Amino acid sequence: MDVRKRKTILFLGMALFAMFFGAGNLLLPAYLGFQTRTDWTFTFTGFSITAILAPVLAIFAVAVSGNYFTDLGARANVKLAYILSLINVLCIGPLIALPRAGASVFEVAIQPIIPTAQPVWVCVLFFGAVMVASFSLNKITGILGKIFAPLLLFFLVLLILPGLFMGATLATLPTVIEDRFYVGFQEGYQTMDVLAGLIFAVLLIAGANRKGYTHTKDKIDVVVKSALLAAVCMLLVYGGLFYLGAHAQANASDVTRSSLLISIATQYFGSNGMYLISLLMLLACITTAIALTAGSANFFERLTKGKLGYIEGVISITLISIFLAITGVDTIIEYAAALLNFIYPVTLVLILSVLLFGKTITNQKPYFITLVVTMVISFVRVLAGWFPEETFLANLLNALPMARYNLEWVLPAVLTFVISCFALGRNLNRR
Repeated sequence: MDVRKRKTILFLGMALFAMFFGAGNLLLPAYLGFQTRTDWTFTFTGFSITAILAPVLAIFAVAVSGNYFTDLGARANVKLAYILSLINVLCIGPLIALPRAGASVFEVAIQPIIPTAQPVWVCVLFFGAVMVASFSLNKITGILGKIFAPLLLFFLVLLILPGLFMGATLATLPTVIEDRFYVGFQEGYQTMDVLAGLIFAVLLIAGANRKGYTHTKDKIDVVVKSALLAAVCMLLVYGGLFYLGAHAQANASDVTRSSLLISIATQYFGSNGMYLISLLMLLACITTAIALTAGSANFFERLTKGKLGYIEGVISITLISIFLAITGVDTIIEYAAALLNFIYPVTLVLILSVLLFGKTITNQKPYFITLVVTMVISFVRVLAGWFPEETFLANLLNALPMARYNLEWVLPAVLTFVISCFALGRNLNRR
């Protein structure tokens, strides 16, 4: 591998790490480690599957399908691809992920230091900076890979290293949580990185193309290796944060995700620890917000065929995000649950089916039918959450295998795909 290619993979991999590492990625690992204590490795393994492996597979799936995540969905149906992509972009863009980033900056980075700060002005300043940084789509990967990612990694190492040496001398309590692997697996969804990975793949592929890697084989090689580099960085950082949480000395009765992280930092850095966490939260949120804003605006420009320009899209997205961010993290999480319960299983089924069978089965019908079945089951899960008094819905879900883990869609999706393939017989390679 030549030096130029190594440099491209390095800076694209760093950019992707910065894109993925948002507020949830900073807060969740330490908190999960604190909850599971001596058994934190089980939880870490489950978390790594949904917060590292699945997002990287999303990057791979888009890369082998084309240049955009709509190319991935087109394996099943072009119209369905745009519908699912629209829901996806709304979730990880102006409706959930972006407002959550702004609200997290206020609640975790600013309010503990400046108690009199007003959320509206913090959100305006934060999204104003995001908007300006997102105006030039072609410079996004450069800004993140060369500036923000090194800063983010430096301060993360600064937080984690003391805990690796000092934490080993502290007694660790046994866990009282059952299904420790599942707890990590389920919480990994909260990072929303599987959905974000579909958008980040577009930015990563565009960055590879700008560096001259336009041939399909070269493009896939650069994108895959960049994604693997980002995955290694996430694995090391998450492992370190889990370890810090498992060895944290805090009162379990009143600890929250943010207070735990601040407690860990002050344990090793005194009063300056609060400023370190504030800086980390700000860096984590702004890098992810820039990438999500740019990716979402690019999607809406393509969706409207240029009627909504990229710059207009950036402005619109940031304005909507400011309005929703002011409502606070708890409010955003409350209305986000239904959308995520619907779109996550569908997205995972699409990613896995294309990666596993995309080269051998080109007929759209197995993918389309499987996605429809998964959508129906996911919608039942949403309805069960909206109408908990309707026991029929809960009983219907509980009759399916792995329902207790919110994975009731897995077996029906597998069976549907297999039966569809058998039904098609020799027509598996006909579109």
